[in-house]
Amino acid sequence: MPRPITPARPVNPRGGTSTQRQRRGTLGGKSESSHRWRFFTEYLAEPTTVGAISPSSPGLARALCTHFSRRTGPANVLEVGAGTGPVTRHIGSLLGPEDRLDVCEIQAKLADFLESSVLTTEHLAPAFADGRVRLLRAPVQEIDRENHYDFVIAGLPFTAFALRDIKDVFKVIRRCLKPGGVMSYFEYVALRRISSQVVLGSKRRRKRIVSAYMSRHIKNHQFDRQTVFQNVPPAYARHLRFD
Repeated sequence: MPRPITPARPVNPRGGTSTQRQRRGTLGGKSESSHRWRFFTEYLAEPTTVGAISPSSPGLARALCTHFSRRTGPANVLEVGAGTGPVTRHIGSLLGPEDRLDVCEIQAKLADFLESSVLTTEHLAPAFADGRVRLLRAPVQEIDRENHYDFVIAGLPFTAFALRDIKDVFKVIRRCLKPGGVMSYFEYVALRRISSQVVLGSKRRRKRIVSAYMSRHIKNHQFDRQTVFQNVPPAYARHLRFD
C-alpha cells in the first residue's frame, strides 16, 4: 500500500515582516532571470523529476488551464510536477471559493520554493491557509484518490520516463479523474520525433517505444490541442478525456 500523503504545514499568509510579505508577491524576492536559473539548475540536477528546461510561459499556463477556466461549477484540481509554480499561479488566479487544488511536487527544493514563494501569494495564500489548496510532497503514484478530480494538469517529463513509469502515472491519473474529467499536459513541439532520431542504441529504442505509447493516447483520447509559440521551446498543450 502507498504511504499516505500529508499536506505540508500551511504558511500564515500574514506572517513575517512587511518586506518579506512584499517579496512573496514576486518570485521570492528574485529576478526573473534568477527564477529561470533556479529552475534550470534543478533540471540539470534531476532531469527525470524536473519536467522542463525552463518555467512554463504565461501563454502555456493559460493554454493548460483552458478547460478549467471554462468550468461551470466548483472543481477539484490536481497539478502534477508544479516546478517553480507558473501554472500554479495561473490556476490560483482562476480558483473560486469552492474550488480545491492539490499541488504535487516530488523535487524537494522546488516544493520548498512553492511553499515559501508561490502558495503565499495573493490568490493562493487564503486557500492554502484554510486547506482548500494543499502541497503534496510525493510522487503522483502515491496519490490515493479515486474519481476525485475534475482536472489534472501535468508538467511531468514523460519523454524522460521509462515506459513502465509512464503507464503507472497514466493509470493513477485515470483512476483519480472523475468520469468526463480532463487531463492536460504539455510537450515540446517535435521533441519526441527529434530525440528518437538523434539518440543511439537502446536509448533510441526506448524513445521510440515511449513515443508510440504517447501517440496512441493522443490518437485515442485527445479532444483539444493548442500550439504555444510564446514558450521556450514552443510547446503543445494537449487535453485528454479517457471515457
